[in-house]
Amino acid sequence: MSRTSPIQAQPPRSTRTMSSRIKTLIVTFAVALLTLTWAASAALGQDLNTDQDIQDGIAIDIRGGIRRATIPLAISPIGGQGGDPSISREIMETLTRDLMISGYFTLIPRDQIFFDLGSDGMTASSINFQNWFNIGASGLVKGTYREASGQVKLDLRLFKVESGVQANLNWKPESVSRIQLRQAVHRFANAVIEHYTGNRGVFGTKIAFAARTKTNEKHIYTMDMDGANLTRVTRNGAINILPSWGRGGVYFTSYQDGNPNLYFWRWGGKPQLVSGHEGLNAGASQCKDKLLVTLSKNGTNTDIYQIHPNTGAIEARLTDHWGIDTSPSWSADCSKVAFVSDRAGSPQIYVMDADGSNQRRLTFEGDYNTSPDWSPRGNSILYTRRGAGNNFDIYSVDLKGYSERLTENQGSNKDPSWSPNGQYIVFASTRDGGGARIYIMTADGQFQTLITRNGSGYATPVWSR
Repeated sequence: MSRTSPIQAQPPRSTRTMSSRIKTLIVTFAVALLTLTWAASAALGQDLNTDQDIQDGIAIDIRGGIRRATIPLAISPIGGQGGDPSISREIMETLTRDLMISGYFTLIPRDQIFFDLGSDGMTASSINFQNWFNIGASGLVKGTYREASGQVKLDLRLFKVESGVQANLNWKPESVSRIQLRQAVHRFANAVIEHYTGNRGVFGTKIAFAARTKTNEKHIYTMDMDGANLTRVTRNGAINILPSWGRGGVYFTSYQDGNPNLYFWRWGGKPQLVSGHEGLNAGASQCKDKLLVTLSKNGTNTDIYQIHPNTGAIEARLTDHWGIDTSPSWSADCSKVAFVSDRAGSPQIYVMDADGSNQRRLTFEGDYNTSPDWSPRGNSILYTRRGAGNNFDIYSVDLKGYSERLTENQGSNKDPSWSPNGQYIVFASTRDGGGARIYIMTADGQFQTLITRNGSGYATPVWSR
C-alpha cells in the first residue's frame, strides 16, 4: 500500500455556455462514467449461465501480502442428536468460513488435532486444555445441537485455552428452524469477533450486485456477505445496473422501459418505479429520509439532486455546473456528500455539504477517479483510480486529501463499498485472469477473500448498511 498527499487545487474552467451537441456528448459521457465499471467487468471472461452458477460459486480464496498477527483458534467437531447428520457439517462449514473471512483468526487444521476428543465435554472443567495448548490454540470453540420437531437447538461456546475458562459472549444458545441455522451460526461468529475486537462482526449482512447472464441480460442480485442465499431481484429481460441499498430494499437503474429509470425493490415485493425523468436516473444514495440521485433532466447536463425516496419528486438541486456531476455518496451523519465531477478536466472525487454548498475537490493524483463510498465511521472515502495499463485499483482518501492504496498488481479492482461497521470492503476484481468476481478485504487492504467463483461478469457490489 502507498500513501500520497494532496497538491494545490487548480482553478476550474469558468465557461457555462455550450452548444446542444456538446450537452448531448456530456450526457452520453455521464452514462458511460456511471456504467464504466459495469461494462468493463461484465465484458470480460465467462458470463453467468444461470442463478445456480452464482450459488455454486461460494468459495474462500484468502490472499494478501504482509499480514498482521492473527489469533490461533481451534474448532472441535460439532456433535449432535437426532435429525440429519448434515446439520453438523453445515454448522462447521459456516462457522469455519465466517472465522476465516474475518481476517482475525488462524484456524488450527483438523489433522493437527492428534489427541482423543471423546473425553472432552462442554464445560471448562471437562476439557483437557493442555492438549489444545500443545497444538498452539489460544481459543477453542465447542458445540452441540439437538434437532426435534423441525427445530434445531444450537449451543456453541468459546473457551480461553491459556486460562482454562469459558468466554463470556454476547450470545446465548438458540432454537431455530433448519432454514435459519446459518443465521444463528453467523450471530455466534459475530459474538466471537466482538469478544476479541470489541466490534460486532458483519456476518448475516447482505451484498447487492449486478451480473450478466449468457442470454446477455443484466440483472440485480443480493446474497449474504459470505456468498450464500442468492436472491434475484430483476426478471424483466432488460439491462439492470448500479444497485444501492435503501430502507428495506435495493434501488437500481433499469432500461426496461427504454429510458434509464430508477426503481426500488422491497423484500418480498416487485420493483417499483421511483424516478422516471427523461434522461438518466441513476446513482442513488440514501441517508435516513434523504435520497440523492444523478439526473440529466430532458437530456441536458447531469447533476445531483435530492428527491423523495418514494415518489421521486425533486426536493433540491445540489450541483449546477457545466461539468458532469455523478455518483453521490452520503456521509454517515447525512451532513456531507462525496461525488464525482469532471469540472477540472477529468473525473475526480469532490465533497460538499448536504445542501450543496462548500464544494471542494478532494483527489488530485490520477486522471480518472470514480465510485466514491463514504466510510460509516466518517473518516475516509473509498474510490477507484485508473492507473498504468488501463488497470484500476482501490484507494481510500481522508478529508484532508491524503490517499492510501489498498489493491495493487492484481488485475483491475473496482467499485469498493464499505461494510456496515467500516471494518471490511467489498469490491469487484479481474485478478484471476477472467471476468470480474466479488472479493472482500479488511479496511487496511489485507485478507483479500474471493466470495464468488463460478461464472464472472459481476459488477458494482454494494454492502447493506
